[in-house]
Amino acid sequence: MSETTGTDELLFARDGAIATITFNRPHARNAMTWGMYQGLYETCEKVDADEDVRVLVLRGAGGKAFVAGTDITQFQEFRGAEDGLAYEERLDRIVGRLESVRVPTVAAIDGYAVGGGLSIAAACDLRICTTESKFGVPIARTLGNCLSMSAYARLVALIGPARTLHLIYTASFLTAEQALGAGFASEMVAPGALDDRVRELTEQL
Repeated sequence: MSETTGTDELLFARDGAIATITFNRPHARNAMTWGMYQGLYETCEKVDADEDVRVLVLRGAGGKAFVAGTDITQFQEFRGAEDGLAYEERLDRIVGRLESVRVPTVAAIDGYAVGGGLSIAAACDLRICTTESKFGVPIARTLGNCLSMSAYARLVALIGPARTLHLIYTASFLTAEQALGAGFASEMVAPGALDDRVRELTEQL
């Protein structure tokens, strides 16, 4: 059974037992809108309600990014600290929902996984990246905000406290090779090999 639904910015497809979410704003490196975050939450609910789904894959469109964080133009409506805290609470709820999905989740990463995109990838069970991928949380030179404790905890659990501190303090990026060595990425492939490897892995799962 095949199925394709969703919005223009967040696509959902199911091919047999494999469900796929595609973040579809390639012109903005798949930066997340509020609607995309809500769509991600609702799709997790949908997957959990469908016993025929055995694996969930998350990927970005365009080959330049998995998700390059949250679209910061939306922050123009913020008026104070409470808005920032509410934003982090919203992300915690949505990323936490992804983390609790009942089936194995696979992040297929080609390009940047940054900020909120890094948090989404960290909440997945497995992360396959291409050699072109980069990972980071450059808030020290962009918004200057803090992450939630849950977001920090996921990074510490995956790459350790020293690497987490280095990423946060320096606003630098891990290369694909560094992410693999640190244990954040479970596999690294050539860009052209990502689709085939994801298909092979999901069929195995």
